[in-house]
Amino acid sequence: MGFFEENVGPDTISDLTTRIIASELAAVTLAFCKRQKVPTRISPLSPAIALPHYTAPSGKQKAVLLVPRDIIRELPLANDWSDVSVAANANREIRDRVNSFLAGIVTPTVTERKAALKAAALYSADLFNAFIAAVKESATFYDPNEDVLGYYKLREILKSDRSLFKLEMKFELEKGPHEVLGVVHQTLEMFKHHVEKGNLWEALWSNGKPKKERAAQLIYYAIADSFCMANDIDISPEANMGGGPIDFKFSKGYRARVLVEIKKSSGTVRHGYEKQLEIYKDASRTNYGVFVIINYGDLGDKLKVIQEIRAKLLKEGLPASEIVVIDATPKASASKRK
Repeated sequence: MGFFEENVGPDTISDLTTRIIASELAAVTLAFCKRQKVPTRISPLSPAIALPHYTAPSGKQKAVLLVPRDIIRELPLANDWSDVSVAANANREIRDRVNSFLAGIVTPTVTERKAALKAAALYSADLFNAFIAAVKESATFYDPNEDVLGYYKLREILKSDRSLFKLEMKFELEKGPHEVLGVVHQTLEMFKHHVEKGNLWEALWSNGKPKKERAAQLIYYAIADSFCMANDIDISPEANMGGGPIDFKFSKGYRARVLVEIKKSSGTVRHGYEKQLEIYKDASRTNYGVFVIINYGDLGDKLKVIQEIRAKLLKEGLPASEIVVIDATPKASASKRK
């Protein structure tokens, strides 16, 4: 669905799917709770099937639905050309029709490739079924041991002792964006410390390969959220986890806003710094932004390029987002470090 409909991201698909199979999930949850002797009850939240409940920090009662691990999938797999082209092109008829749509285009863009594949898949019912079968074949369940998106690490950090994130210093956020920027730097310094000096870098790798960008974003989100709560700061990181990249907005009131954008070193670093973050800043009406690069050892000269862009902007008296680099390359164990 994310491939055929514009602006439909993984969260939307997940919400739709969960609502459709909610009754089946409730039945699975009840059966599990009976076996494990977990208390369940009927409530306005679950009037048809008894479910376990818990009290949220807000004081409200919440019902719990359990989701079997073997049905969890990485939803974005059908969201763009790079994710489905290999699987779809295994079908000769789809491949030939895509090539015919792209004939005459010297270097087709991602948008053009996506449009061609969409047109080819929708040409007939048989081709559509072949496309869906190819996508299904490439899908695997979400392995909690690999945790390529960092969901389990996110949960671990959110459940950790909040006192570990507490500082003696106080922040006077009402003074404006500079003070908010100080909070942002504290959260990034904490993230950087645990990645570079601790073992958090391990949570950013899976089977010798860097995890997806979202893993680093979610782990930082967990640290920032825990930091703000532990220090009783009237501010919260706000993650946009829709179909596009995740950005973070720290704000106090209407005018004091600071944005944080995180990119992998293998990604489009220059575009992220020069264009993407600036679009976010413009939309949020702020000049304050921090661009974070997670360096997996393949940064090359990308850092030099954006540093030169920043230096030029500052020389011209224009606002320029700050740059933070976090070294996520594999580290030796603590006992072997010098």
